[in-house]
Amino acid sequence: MFKTSPLRNRNRASRGFLAAGMASLATAITGCASISTTSNDANDPSAKTYEVAITRTALIAETPDKVFAFIVAEDVLPKVLTGYGPLPAVVRTSGNTGPWTQAGSSRVVHLADGTTAQEQVTHYAAPSAFAYRVWDFGNPVLKRLATQARGAWTFEPVDGGTQVTWTYTFTARNAAAALPLSGITQMLWRGYMDVCLANTKRLLATPVTASKT
Repeated sequence: MFKTSPLRNRNRASRGFLAAGMASLATAITGCASISTTSNDANDPSAKTYEVAITRTALIAETPDKVFAFIVAEDVLPKVLTGYGPLPAVVRTSGNTGPWTQAGSSRVVHLADGTTAQEQVTHYAAPSAFAYRVWDFGNPVLKRLATQARGAWTFEPVDGGTQVTWTYTFTARNAAAALPLSGITQMLWRGYMDVCLANTKRLLATPVTASKT
């Protein structure tokens, strides 16, 4: 029979203590982005995935078809992700592997600070839902804290237009990374998302004028 070494048991206990402390601190911080855990190994309770999620909503005075088409357009990112605080704007995308209406298509997102990230469509159901994942972060802070992120949009018809719900979920590299990642998400990424939604509302409300010839 194989025996578990005392060192391994101490490491497990340390990781468990760190995870418990992280969860307690997250609960104590008012308005902190939510942190959830998923167990990866039934034989090792400390083997967990830590995710940090935040959800923003907006009522946009247009039909779901129109809002959905705007959000998923291949050229939309530089129009709506215009930056927030130290978070840079998106300046362009490149290298599409397929149409942005097809799950599995991916591309490179270029940001104003010279960094890039990979993005891939994971779900496309016009005009009600759209989802994607982002990984290979060029930003040195995100690269150290997160392995990937998932974005999910839903578009629900309501009185006055469309209720848009956008959830962004980071996967933390480990328990120690989850708490600072939660702070960044709450203090900065929330503003980044809000700017995106405000730009979407503004641009959809702007009438298109005919060009002069």
